[in-house]
This record gives sequence, structure tokens and C-alpha cells, in this order.
Amino acid sequence: MLHLEGRGDFEVYSKCGGCGATNPAFRCENQSCYGPGLFCQECIVRRHQVLPTHWIQEWTGDFFKRVGLSSLGLVVQLGHTPGSACTTMRRGRYKFTLIDVNGLHNVAVQFCECDSRITHRQQLMRVCWWPATARDPSTCATFNVIRLFQNMNCLGKISSYHFLRSLELLTNADGLNPTPNRRRAFIHIVRQHRMMEAMKRAGRGHCDSGVGGTAQGELALLCRGCPQPGKNLPDGWDKIDWKNMPEDLSYKYALFLAQDCNFRLINRNVSSEARDPIIDDGLGYFCNRIGYKAWIREHVDEEEISTCSGFQAMFLANAKRAKGLRATGVGGVTCARHNMWRANGIGDLQNGERYSNMDWIFFSAVLNTIILWIILSYDIACQYSKNFWKRMGSMPEGMKLAEIIAVWFKVPNFHMLGHKWPCHSPFSFHWMWGAGMTDGEDVEQNWEFTNGAAGSTKMMGPGGRHAETAQHQLPLFGDIKESQSELRLLAVVFCTVLGAVTSVTLDRYTIKEMDQRPRHSTGIVIQPGEPMTAQNKSEET
Repeated sequence: MLHLEGRGDFEVYSKCGGCGATNPAFRCENQSCYGPGLFCQECIVRRHQVLPTHWIQEWTGDFFKRVGLSSLGLVVQLGHTPGSACTTMRRGRYKFTLIDVNGLHNVAVQFCECDSRITHRQQLMRVCWWPATARDPSTCATFNVIRLFQNMNCLGKISSYHFLRSLELLTNADGLNPTPNRRRAFIHIVRQHRMMEAMKRAGRGHCDSGVGGTAQGELALLCRGCPQPGKNLPDGWDKIDWKNMPEDLSYKYALFLAQDCNFRLINRNVSSEARDPIIDDGLGYFCNRIGYKAWIREHVDEEEISTCSGFQAMFLANAKRAKGLRATGVGGVTCARHNMWRANGIGDLQNGERYSNMDWIFFSAVLNTIILWIILSYDIACQYSKNFWKRMGSMPEGMKLAEIIAVWFKVPNFHMLGHKWPCHSPFSFHWMWGAGMTDGEDVEQNWEFTNGAAGSTKMMGPGGRHAETAQHQLPLFGDIKESQSELRLLAVVFCTVLGAVTSVTLDRYTIKEMDQRPRHSTGIVIQPGEPMTAQNKSEET
């Protein structure tokens, strides 16, 4: 280490590693760049024309001092290949700030004016620099540092403040030369990048209607394992003779969902939608805020959902935390088999867990869903199922379920132990035809990835909180873990099928006996393969 602090072997490094000039005084701080050799000023600048964010060390006679490439004369020419100059160039800002993985840099840039149709923003984007503003930008972040923050933010729960603070310390740890404050600009860059990345992933760049034509929930990633008409269901599936279909095949046409609330994701009443707007309202995982707020205003005086379980003390404790909060938590709907959040399946809670909130979130999550059977897992399903169809009748017309859809209500296996005995048989997954080994607890596992962000999101404005909360769902199914999640899903499916094939012979006789017994439901007897009609929907427990 001491050897690296000095000039090293003087006889070896007494000449420039590029042109051979004597008394070289510069080297790159990144030793893997061109090795530990020394270079003259002209050679070190020429070798870093495409590496403007490398730190350079200058030998002063006693020690190496860090200097920036812009102070040595490096000017980045945009709009042309490296090494070429623009004849109609426009000199950019010498105090142009570039944020990279190794710190904050002052970079001198020259914009190309050969083609006026290519804006300065586009020139910056084409060298993988994301500008903080569209007009006359003076701050950029490299794509590498944005990707690094996305991963650390999602998996390590590192806030933008602490991430940028670490970059400031990498730039100047002693604080003698303070770095420019670019925290607000960096937050803007990250939010813009997340929005544009979601739009690109949804294919909006190839649509004639562009970003403005994005439909509700279109930016959310769909679960590939759940039944999706027009995607993974056979043609004519809705015309199948369900009464004569084997029961071991009809499970493919059932949608298993899990619903739950998280009271750790609170949000204090700071900022406002005017100062911090939600730029992707209803386009991703959160339900549309305009319709949701209008619906909640009509049910301001509604009380929380009562429960027969032993968790009543928890519900009362959560209800007392509403003072000074914009949101006391969030409610969400996920598929109960694959841990995938539903599009428009997340919404803020204003005062505990109420029917009006959970109804809107559920119907938003299944909006435009055309499937025959929905199995809903909810820890208080015994109470939520009461008057469910009556409450649906008061919903806006576009939010109602199709007439052919039948809904089963079940309680997750772990939560079942806290319920009274009369709930165990009709609401248990173990006694339901077609449920298999579904436990309904997947939504609880999903909250693990969001709870780590609760400390930073509780003081955010509405727009920042929605974007941050949705981003923290991505380790489950998003871009940074999508391929790995698919491989794990395939491995789980393979092991599950292998175990099922092994035990099918032993369990067939037992299951046959169970099928001959009377089935229990929430007051409505439904035979396998028989869609619930409007007549039996009106029967309430």
C-alpha cells in the first residue's frame, strides 16, 4: 500500500507511458485503466476522451493530488465520434455536473449544432447521460449510477439521500472543497428514469398514441402463471362444457388471489399533490387516485371491518394512528400462487381497514378480468364475504364483476388458527375443491420487500411515495430480478409436479371419499364446474 502511495519504481516510471516524455506527473486513480504507469498531461487527457469520470492523480513532488480531467483540458464533444470535432459546435458549461458511480464530476462539454433537430437532451442521452431537465440541462447522471441506485434501493433499502451522500464522500471526504448540492436533481432523474423504463417495457415507444395512450394498469407486469384470456388460455375456453370436464383439468381456469393490508407503510401529511404530483396515476400497481378518492368521500363515516379472530387488538391499535397521517397504510391484492401483485391492486388506507377501501382495491385489481372462478384469500374473509354482492351493486358500473364470475372466500392457513371454530370448515383451503396446496399467505411474504422502505417513504410527498413503493415490489417480479424469478418459478413447478405425481396414487382414494361428502361454502352450495349465476349471487350469508 505504501508503494502505491508514491511514484513506485522511479527508473521504470521516469518516462511517459504514452509518448516517452520525461518527468511524467499524472496517473489514473483507477489502476486497472492503464496500469500503474505515469503519463504526461497531454497523453493522460487523450487516453481518457471516452472516460471523463475517471479521477486523475498529479504528483506534486511530495504526494499525489486528485485533479479532475476538465481542469487538465478535457472537453467532451457530443454528437460526434470520439476524437472528432464539430465545426459548428457550441461551448457547453464548464461547471456541468456529472454523477457517476465514483462521485460527482465537473465536466466540460461541447454540444453539436450540425443538426438542429437533435436537441441537447438527446445528445446527452445518446452517450448514456440522463439530464435532470429537458431544457438547458446542467446536471446529468450516468446510466450506470442510476442502475446501481435502483438495485441498492430495492434490495438494500438505501435511500436517495444516503446514496448520494456516499457519492459526495467518494468525491471529497475531507469536506474542504464542498461538492455541489445535486440531491433534488438526482431524485428527479431517478423518478424520470423509472417512469420511462416502465413505459419502454410496456412498449409505449412503439405505439402511435405514445405515452398519452397508456391504459390503466398497463405498466404493471402480468403474472405468467395466472390464467390470462388471450395469452395463456386455449381458444374457445369460455365455451367448454364445464359439467363434463374432468376436475383435474378445470383448475386451470381458476384465479387465486390474496388480499391484505400493511399498516407499516404509513405516510405523514407532508407536501401535497400540487407540489409532488403522481405522474403515473393508475398506470401501474396503484389504483387510480381520482376515482378512489371520490369513492372514499362517499363513505367517510364508515367503520372498520369487524373480525371474529383474535387479531382484534391489532385492528384497534391501527385505528388510533390516523392523526397527522395522509395514509395509515396500504391495502393490496396479489395472486395467491405466484406472489405477483395485480395491476391497480394497491391503494392507500385513510383510517384503518374499511369495506369501502378494500372493495375498491379488490374490484380495481380484477377490473376487466374475464374468468370463471376467483378464489379470494383474506385474513378476515368470514366478515368481508358478508353482503359482498350487495356492496358490489353500489359500485360504479365499470367496476362490477361479470355475471359469469363465481367467487370463493377463504382464510389463509396461518390466520385460520386465530378464528373461531365455525369459520374453520367453510373458509379453509384444506376443504376446498381445486385448492391443492395453496395456503393463501403469499401476500404476507410480499410485504417483506416493502417494509424496509417504510422509514423513507413515510416522509415523502404523494408522487414520490407512490413511485418508491411501487419500485420496491420489483424484486418479486420486476426487471432487476425477472429472469431469476422465472428460473426459480420453473424449479418450484418442477418439484411440485414431481411430488404430486409421486403421491397421486396414495391420495386418490382419500380425495374421492372427501368429494362424496357435502361441500361447505359461505352459505352458497356450488358444484364443481358450475358457474355462479345472478340468482345465487343474491343469496347472502
